[in-house]
Amino acid sequence: MRCFCMLMVALFLMQLSVFAQGFDANWNAEDTFCFVKLELIRPQGTPYALSAVVLKGQKGHRVAVKTDKNGKVKAKVPYDDIYKVYCGQDSCMKTIRIDKFPYVSYNFRAYTRRFIYFTFSYQTLEGLPLKGETVSVTSAATGQQWQDTTNAKGQSYFILPFDSQFVVSVKYHNTVTYLRPIDAGKEYKVMSADFRWMGSKEKERRAHIADSLARSWHRSRFGLLDSLVAANNKDAIAQLDLTIPLDYDSTEWVLRMLQEKAKAYREQLKKDTQFFEDKNKAVLAPLYRLHNPSKKQMIVTDITGSMYGYMEQVMLWHALNFMDNQSKKYVFFNDGDGKPTAAKKIGDTGGLYFCEGSIKDFKYIIQTIRKGMTNGSGGEYPENDVEALLAAADKCSPADELFLIADNFSPVRDLELMYRLKIPVRIIVCGVEVGGNECWGFNNPKEINEQYLDLARATGGSVHTINKDIYNLANTKEGSTISLNGVAYIFENGRFKIQKKL
Repeated sequence: MRCFCMLMVALFLMQLSVFAQGFDANWNAEDTFCFVKLELIRPQGTPYALSAVVLKGQKGHRVAVKTDKNGKVKAKVPYDDIYKVYCGQDSCMKTIRIDKFPYVSYNFRAYTRRFIYFTFSYQTLEGLPLKGETVSVTSAATGQQWQDTTNAKGQSYFILPFDSQFVVSVKYHNTVTYLRPIDAGKEYKVMSADFRWMGSKEKERRAHIADSLARSWHRSRFGLLDSLVAANNKDAIAQLDLTIPLDYDSTEWVLRMLQEKAKAYREQLKKDTQFFEDKNKAVLAPLYRLHNPSKKQMIVTDITGSMYGYMEQVMLWHALNFMDNQSKKYVFFNDGDGKPTAAKKIGDTGGLYFCEGSIKDFKYIIQTIRKGMTNGSGGEYPENDVEALLAAADKCSPADELFLIADNFSPVRDLELMYRLKIPVRIIVCGVEVGGNECWGFNNPKEINEQYLDLARATGGSVHTINKDIYNLANTKEGSTISLNGVAYIFENGRFKIQKKL
């Protein structure tokens, strides 16, 4: 009897050994199953509680179960198969290989889906956290967008899928940076980015001040200007430099005053070619400096409320008529003719006004700019600069130069369209000139809007301030730093970004 028992034990051990080597034992149907114990966690770190789970085998087996309040569940599955776990529409990355041993329990702990955990930090230029700012992340592949609001530490958090590229944006900056995750085949990936800027609230505060002050300039000084014109006192007209309000009721009066002031300017320029720089003329100084009699100019101008103080200079440039009565072209834009934000589509916002003419057409040009100002009702803070430039480029001949008179403190609503421009853009930025704080209501800002640097670089163009011309931006290499107005800009991920004040 003892020998028989030992023989049975030996046979049983032999069977286990053979089975372990891959022999398919003739188990009964009720014996061919195993147990899988699952603990599933959402990417946010919470249990996948009281939710349906399906295990799908490569051989066609399908087992449906439901997790408990802790995200745990025990499933009975046929053995000798490879299973994938599905949580709703998502599937876990890992698979469960069930061997040919029955009754074995397999423990499995995983996230319900693969994900990227992205942290965005938003700070002022001084390094202080910006709370309550909306941050958006958009998939370049699908267009799906995620949003979060920065907390007291200036941080926002996102759970993203494994797409090839994402665009990160904040209010007034359509493209802060790009995320290009490298998929290493892991369950999750941790990424982060940071951004320093003044923030949307400070930006809007400045815009409100600018809009309020701009329209009150020199309204009480019409009588003095009339008397100087009557006395033909050109020196006083040029040196006192009283602003002519283009929206004054009498178009004839505006036209006459602009022509008289242009005559006074012309006399001063004969004495001093730096007259416009000395008078802080942010538009006239670079236009005069860059003037090339052999080329025609297409001048694209932002005519929203914050640019009110600069529109006179555009009209005075026409009145000066340096190019022997040569015809000039203009596109004025107001960001949609007062259209609500929801109706503004990138590339189709509207509010564009084109006109062309020589000095004899001066009245028509003034009427066009006034119409655009009236219909615009001030506009929003982001502007449709690139849409206006594209419309202007369509009307340019090969010999034309394309200029943009831009509000340095307004973001470009449609910067993503800049690569469609096939002509260099000469960008004149308004607001960074010395003494500019008198019209803007805050202390002499020096930072040039990075978006205008991006636009100039993308088109092979240039950026111009009252006394400086910035060329060769197209040659800026990834990771390099440039210095403008005592401010350092680093070029990263195809965009300029303010790095620090020097």
